[in-house]
Amino acid sequence: MTMVVATKTIDVSVLERAQSELQAMAKIVDTEVGLVTRAFEGLAAQTDTILKVAGDIVGCVESEKVSSVLPKVQSLGAAARQFIAGRLQATAGILETVATEVGLLRQLSQVARGQQAIALEIKSLSVLTNIEVARLGNVGDGFQYLARELAEFSKSVTKDTKELARHTDARRVAIEETRRALSAELPRLREELTRIETDLGNALAMVDGGLTQLSGTPIQFKAGVEEISRQVAGVVAAIQAHDITRQQMEHVVEALAQISAKLLGAGLSAAAVDDGEPWAYAGLIIQSYQLRVIKQTVGDWASQIKTCTNGILAVSASDVVEIGPAVLEQERQVSSQLARIETLERESQIYSEKIQRTLGGLSNLMQLVSEHLQRSKSVRDRLRMLAFNSIIEANHLGARAAAILAISTSIKGISAAWSEITDRSGQAMEQMVKLVKETNQVMESFSQSSNEGLREAQGQTHTALEHLRSAAEFAGVRAAEMKAATEKMQTKIADVGDSSRTLDKCFGRFDAVLMEIEGMSRQLELERPEVKQLYDAAEIERVFAASYTTEMERDVLRAALGGTALPVARQNLVGNSVELF
Repeated sequence: MTMVVATKTIDVSVLERAQSELQAMAKIVDTEVGLVTRAFEGLAAQTDTILKVAGDIVGCVESEKVSSVLPKVQSLGAAARQFIAGRLQATAGILETVATEVGLLRQLSQVARGQQAIALEIKSLSVLTNIEVARLGNVGDGFQYLARELAEFSKSVTKDTKELARHTDARRVAIEETRRALSAELPRLREELTRIETDLGNALAMVDGGLTQLSGTPIQFKAGVEEISRQVAGVVAAIQAHDITRQQMEHVVEALAQISAKLLGAGLSAAAVDDGEPWAYAGLIIQSYQLRVIKQTVGDWASQIKTCTNGILAVSASDVVEIGPAVLEQERQVSSQLARIETLERESQIYSEKIQRTLGGLSNLMQLVSEHLQRSKSVRDRLRMLAFNSIIEANHLGARAAAILAISTSIKGISAAWSEITDRSGQAMEQMVKLVKETNQVMESFSQSSNEGLREAQGQTHTALEHLRSAAEFAGVRAAEMKAATEKMQTKIADVGDSSRTLDKCFGRFDAVLMEIEGMSRQLELERPEVKQLYDAAEIERVFAASYTTEMERDVLRAALGGTALPVARQNLVGNSVELF
């Protein structure tokens, strides 16, 4: 009897071709999966390196030293504004002091002119007294002292008056120069205050933005790389499941061989054919289910590979790389503001020293006026006494001393005028004492101690900017390392892309095999609808499950025999731990 090679419906050569195709695909897949596995293991190591570097940057920029930069710059801005505002207020106060001193100098000038007039009058009286003494002869000898006193008074008063006038005029020139300087300085200070407030505000905004970028960008980058790291780990774990997938494909090939052998054996008689076709039908349904699960599993980790590779291609350290130079530029700008403030402070100190020297003359003038006042009081008292004595002597001589009496009366009037001038000098002296006290209080704003807050803020800002500069430089160097690492990863991805395309092409052939097997089972259903009820499910399960090593394969077998939905493929994240043996 001749053996047939096919049943009525099934062409065994189709099954043999499917076996060969699956075996060929398995070899290709093994090769490409090996390449992908090694590539992703390398990518996993590289992502760990990048994460470590990113973590270093994040740790650096999140340090207390860097986070304190903005508060320190803000403190500097407040101290600088307070410094300039204090100088502005002090300058305005000194300008008022200068205006008051101008008024005092005017009073002193009037005093000097009044005293000078009295000195001329006393000199005239001295000449008249000498003439009258000569006319009286021996009788007028008693008035010789009057002539001498008047001559000495004239010389002394003239000298004191000239000295007071000279110092007053010199002081007026100096104070007028100071007043002009202050009048010009006030608008400049106001303008400088406004400009520094604006520039510091801009600098603070830049530092705030720079710190936000410096802090936020590495964190965002790190989060992105962490996600890629998880994806890479998922790909590695998923590809490790290929061992199970390969075994599933081997079991399908073995099953197809069993079906072919069964059908070839069934070709001996019609009864055997009737018995073999239901058995083959059940086997084909099981293998189509198994192939679909394999396809789903492979599709899942192929999708995982594409998602991961796209993520790696999208990740870029460019933003992180740009942070360092950007923050360094901001640091330079803030440092330039700091330098401006320091320059302003130095200029202000020089300016205040000049003001102190100018206003220091006020104390000297006060000392001069005080001494002049004491001499004026002495002159006043001596004039009073001289007038009193000369009037008594003139009255004693009677009519012969009428001229002396007139001179004595004039001396009395001069004494009264001198007393008035002395009182005015005393009032000027009181105002001057008050003015000196006010000036000293105002000048305290220009003292070194008033700058302590600004100098402390400058020192803290200098230190903070050094920390910021170090952090930015560190971020720049480490970011360059990250960029090199990400570019290396992206180069490696090109190789993975080639393997991925090969796998996609390979599994396109996989669909063709699946279609042929399912086509054979559908053909059996059409030609022999009763074929679904003719096989022994328990026997079929016993035969095909004998070689299964995973619970998934058994679940698929039961679903196929029960006609239920295809089980959801479970990604194996830990290699072959779910194998049964």
